[in-house]
Amino acid sequence: MRRIKTAAAGVALLGMVLLAGCSGESGDSSSVSGAAAPADRQDTGSEAADGKAGGSAPQAPGKTEVQPTITRAIIKTGSLTVEADDVDAQRQKAITVITGLKGQVASEDTGSDHDGKISRANLVLKVPTASYETAIQRLSELGKRLQIHQESSDVTEQVVDVESRIASQRASLERMRVLLAKANTIGEIVSVETELTRREADLESLLAKQKNLALQTELATLALTLTAKGEAPVSEDPDRGFLAGLKGGWDAFTATFSALATALGAVLPFLVLLALIGVPLWRFRNRLRRQPALAPSQAPDSGQ
Repeated sequence: MRRIKTAAAGVALLGMVLLAGCSGESGDSSSVSGAAAPADRQDTGSEAADGKAGGSAPQAPGKTEVQPTITRAIIKTGSLTVEADDVDAQRQKAITVITGLKGQVASEDTGSDHDGKISRANLVLKVPTASYETAIQRLSELGKRLQIHQESSDVTEQVVDVESRIASQRASLERMRVLLAKANTIGEIVSVETELTRREADLESLLAKQKNLALQTELATLALTLTAKGEAPVSEDPDRGFLAGLKGGWDAFTATFSALATALGAVLPFLVLLALIGVPLWRFRNRLRRQPALAPSQAPDSGQ
C-alpha cells in the first residue's frame, strides 16, 4: 500500500509540474490580455451589483473615467557634422558640454594632418534623452554646422511586453519552487530542478533584454564629427538604389579586368620563352613523323 501511495503521489506531482509548465507558457503568450481580464470582471461585477441594488445608476455629472497614463519609451539617435577653426579646442569644448549634461563619451577617433595637428575628430556621445535637443543645440554652436541627421523609434510595446513576461516568469518560478519542496523521490526532484533551471535562464535573458532597452531609452546616441575648414566631410551613409548597384558592378568589373591584365602581363614573358623553345621542338617532331619507315625488303641482310 505504501508503494502504491508513493507512486500515486509521484504521478500527481509530475502532473502538477506539467500543468505548471503549461500555465507558465500560456502566461507568457497572453500576459497582456490576462492583465486586462480582471479589470473587466471587476467592472462587470460592479455593474451587476448596481443593477441588483436598484437598476442602472446614472454617472455623476462632470465625472470622467480615469485613463491609465503610459510613458512612451523612445530611442533617439543622431549624427552631427561641424566645421571648426581649431578642431582640438572644439573637441575639448564638446566633451565639456556633454559632461555638463550628465552624458559621456562612448568612443573617440581623431586624425591629424602632415604637421601633426588634429584636423578631424569623431566622437560617439551618450547623453540623457531629456537633454538630447539641448546637446544638439550647444554642439552646433562649436562652428559651422554642415550636416545633421536624427532618428527616433518607439519601443513602448517591447518594453511593456518584456515587463509582462518577466512578471509571468517570476510567478512561474514561485510555483516550481513550491513543487520542488513537495518532491519526494530523486526522479521528481531532478525533473523539477531541470525545469526550474530552464525557467531561471529564461528570466535572466528577459532581464538582460529589459536592461538593454532601458539603457537605449534613457541615453540617446549622438555621433559628432568635427572637421577643419577646407576638408570635405566624410559621408557615413552608403549609396543605395539602382545607380549604386550599377556603380558597384562597374567597379567590380574594372577591378577584375585590371587583375586579369596584371596576371597576363606577369605570365607573358614565360609564354614567349615557352613558344621559342616549344615551336622548334614541335616542328622537329612532325618532321620525324613524316619520314617513311624502311621496307622489310630494303632492310640489310644479317647473313650476308
